[in-house]
Amino acid sequence: MENYLREAVANNPGLAQASFEVEAERQRLANLRAQFYPTLALQARATVAEGGRTIDFPAGDLLNPVYAALNAQAGPPARFPTVENQSIPLLRPTEQDTRLIVRGPIYQPVLNKQVQALTQSVSAQEAARLQVKEELVRDLQTAYWQFAQANSRIAILQASLRTLQENERINTVRYKAGETTLDAPKRAQAETLEVQVALREAQTQALLAREYFNLLRYSPNNSPVELPAEELTAQTLESLLDELTPKSPGSTPAPELTRLESSLAAQRAQLEASRASYKPTLGYSIEGGYQGRDYNTGPNTGFASASVVLNWTLADAGLRSSEVARSQAQVHALEARTRQVNRQLQLAKLQARENLMVSLDNIQARMAQQAASEESLRINERKRDSGETTQVEFLSAEQIAMRARLGLATAVYQARIDHAIWQYNNRIIPEPSPQEGAQP
Repeated sequence: MENYLREAVANNPGLAQASFEVEAERQRLANLRAQFYPTLALQARATVAEGGRTIDFPAGDLLNPVYAALNAQAGPPARFPTVENQSIPLLRPTEQDTRLIVRGPIYQPVLNKQVQALTQSVSAQEAARLQVKEELVRDLQTAYWQFAQANSRIAILQASLRTLQENERINTVRYKAGETTLDAPKRAQAETLEVQVALREAQTQALLAREYFNLLRYSPNNSPVELPAEELTAQTLESLLDELTPKSPGSTPAPELTRLESSLAAQRAQLEASRASYKPTLGYSIEGGYQGRDYNTGPNTGFASASVVLNWTLADAGLRSSEVARSQAQVHALEARTRQVNRQLQLAKLQARENLMVSLDNIQARMAQQAASEESLRINERKRDSGETTQVEFLSAEQIAMRARLGLATAVYQARIDHAIWQYNNRIIPEPSPQEGAQP
C-alpha cells in the first residue's frame, strides 16, 4: 500500500494541478511585492515631420529699407546684404528624444494591504493543496479496501455457487426419483440464481474499484493491483481489532478549515485595501537623456528632470464606497462559511468515529456467527459421514457457513474503509516514506 501511496502522490494530476496553483499564487505575490521597487525604462522617439503650422517673421521687410539707406550713404560696394523674410516651422523636419526614466512609489497604502491579502491567499492555496493530498490518500485507501472486499466476496461466492449447483443437482435427482416435491429443486435453483447475481455484483464492484484505484494513482486501465494475503483467523482478527480501534483524536485543524481561515484573513486585508484607496498616493519620477534634430551629442542637447507626483482622488461617484461595501459583505460571507464548516467538521469527526466503532462491533458479531456456523458444519459433516443426516441438510449447513464467512469478510474490509475515513477526519494521514536514493 505504501508504494501505491507514493505512486499516487507523484503522479496524480489533481495533486499536480494543486501544486501548480500554489506556485502561480506565489508568483502573483512576488509580482506584487516587486511594485515596491523602482522601475528603469528606456524611451526613445525619432520623428520625421513635414508641413504643419509656422511662425512668420518679416525680417526682410523690417531690415531691408534700413540696409538700403545705409548702403546708399556708404556707396559701393554694398556693405549690408538683403535679408529674406523668415518662416519658422513649429514641427522640426527631424527630431529625436532618447531618455532613461526611473519611477517608484513613495507612499502606496493600497499596495501594502494588497500584499498582506495575497500572502494569506498563498497560505489558503497551500492548505487547499494539502486538502487535495489528504483526500487523495483517503480515496486511495478506500478504493484499495473496496477492491479487496469485492475480491474476497468473489472467492466466497464462487465456492458457494459450486455448492449450490451441487445442491440443485441433488434436489433435481431426488425429485425425479419421487423422493421430494417440486418446490425443493425450484428453491435450490432460486438460491443458485441469487448467488449468481451477487457474484456478478461483486465482480462489477471489483472492476470499478480497481479502475478507480488506477485512476487515483494515474496508472493505465486494467493495471493489476496486488492485494495482501489475509487469513481471517481468530488471532489475526484480534490483532486487527486492536489496530483499527480509534486512539486519541487528532488536534491539528483540518486543511479545509485552515484554507477558509486564510481566505478570511485575505478578504479582511482586501477590505483594508479598499478603505486605503481613500488615501493619497505619492511617487517619484527621474528622467534624463538627449534630444535634438539628430543623434549628435554636445552642449545643450542633454537634459534631466526629477518629479514628485501626488495623486489623490477626491470624488468618484461612489466607486470606492461600493468596493468597501462589497469587501465587507464578502468578509461576512466567509465568516459564516467558516462557522458552518467548523461545525460540519466536528460532526464528520463524530460520525467517522461512530461508524468505525459500529464496524468493529460488527466484526466481533460476525466472528461469533462464523464460529457457530463452522461448528454446525463440522457436526453435520460427522453426521453425514455416519449416515445420520441427508446431503441436503449438509449443504444447507455449508450454505449458512458460507454466508457467515461472507459477512465476516465484508465486515473486516468495511472496518478498514471506515478506519481510513476516521484517519482522514482526524488528520492521522499515513505519509509514504521516500524511495531509496531519492533526493529530499
